[in-house]
Amino acid sequence: MDSINQHSLTLASGLGRLKELNQVATARVSSGQRIDRPSADIAGVGQAAKLDAQQSRLGSVLVNLQNGVSRLQLTSSQLGQIGRIVSRLGELATYATSPVQNNTDRALYQTEFTGLQDQLRQMIGGTTAEIGGTADVTKPSGTFNDSVLFGSAPGEMLSVGLNSDDRLTLPVLNFRTGALGDLIRQDATGNYTTTLTSTGLLPALNSALNQTSDANAEVGSVQSRLDFASSVTTVARINNEAALSVIRDADIAAESTALARLQILTESRNAMLAQARDSRASLIGLLTR
Repeated sequence: MDSINQHSLTLASGLGRLKELNQVATARVSSGQRIDRPSADIAGVGQAAKLDAQQSRLGSVLVNLQNGVSRLQLTSSQLGQIGRIVSRLGELATYATSPVQNNTDRALYQTEFTGLQDQLRQMIGGTTAEIGGTADVTKPSGTFNDSVLFGSAPGEMLSVGLNSDDRLTLPVLNFRTGALGDLIRQDATGNYTTTLTSTGLLPALNSALNQTSDANAEVGSVQSRLDFASSVTTVARINNEAALSVIRDADIAAESTALARLQILTESRNAMLAQARDSRASLIGLLTR
């Protein structure tokens, strides 16, 4: 009788342990998480928290990089337009020097020349102190998210990594000075100081084209760095996600196999416990006759 009781207690104790393991395996399979509670893996929980924070920061870095690339793409597009305008100004200047052109033709060329200067002035913008004239151009078309592309403001800084020194300065393209600035500068009455009849016009236009080309090279250089930083950040996020998966995600195949095994063991122990109880009841019946 004592041996039957002892056997029953052992089976009952084993069933309790199997129930706990079964609950753990069921929770992991249903949630897909390996760590169902902090005490399950204290070090893993801490590491996962750090990786989560890094993932959030890397996500912010990617947004910064994408914004930077978008700005440089717009800048490159506007530089192309500025280059085409300056090239057209050069064509008009060349036509105007032809001896076969009469004054009426030259007046028409000057009208187009002035119109293109108006377009350049509106793209570049500036105050009267910078580009002359009778009014400031405070909202030029050469902007990105209200940030002026061709002004004298200091270059904006972008965070391109997790460290505080992982920063990149966007190029400063101040077209309110130099040859381009001379093309859009006006006198106090609002007339342009550069016209088709200005001395040294063609060399000045060549200098303006060189200024545009130099700006294109600078933008391309920074854009290459942003593309490289974006690739590095994307790889870092993928690696972080893989590390997080190892820490937090359950192996569904292994957990499902363990769950099936635990269920079989539970059923067999239940059957053995029922058999032990039946044996004890039969023995008690015999002893009480």
